[in-house]
Amino acid sequence: MKITLIGFKDNSVSIFSDLAKALSKKISGLEIEERYVPFPEDLPIVAFEASEESDFMFVYALLDDEDLVNFIKKKLIDVEIASETRILKVVEVDDFAGMEEEEFLDKKEALVLEYADLIVKILFNEEAFKPKEKDFSQ
Repeated sequence: MKITLIGFKDNSVSIFSDLAKALSKKISGLEIEERYVPFPEDLPIVAFEASEESDFMFVYALLDDEDLVNFIKKKLIDVEIASETRILKVVEVDDFAGMEEEEFLDKKEALVLEYADLIVKILFNEEAFKPKEKDFSQ
């Protein structure tokens, strides 16, 4: 199985090396490719290029402009539909700015674990996303 990690070069936090290690521990025989883009608008283009060789893609970009975040997400959905390759789209407004070092490192570690777990669930345990009805018995 091949997973492609696609990121924006100016992300305020780099999680790909730690994420690759975490995923390799959870998925045997995993091949991981890391790709970076110089401009956020290039994310969908690179995702489309990588889709031919990838079983799954993780796109990670932290941006300052919420309109750009929404635009990139829409374009990545177009790529996902056209290529029929699943993409986990983590394109968000950057909230790492102004953090103290310890808070930064804790949040980074938590994100790596969260995304590794989410990717494994998406690939191997779709039942994890089955909606649960509210329990009114209490």
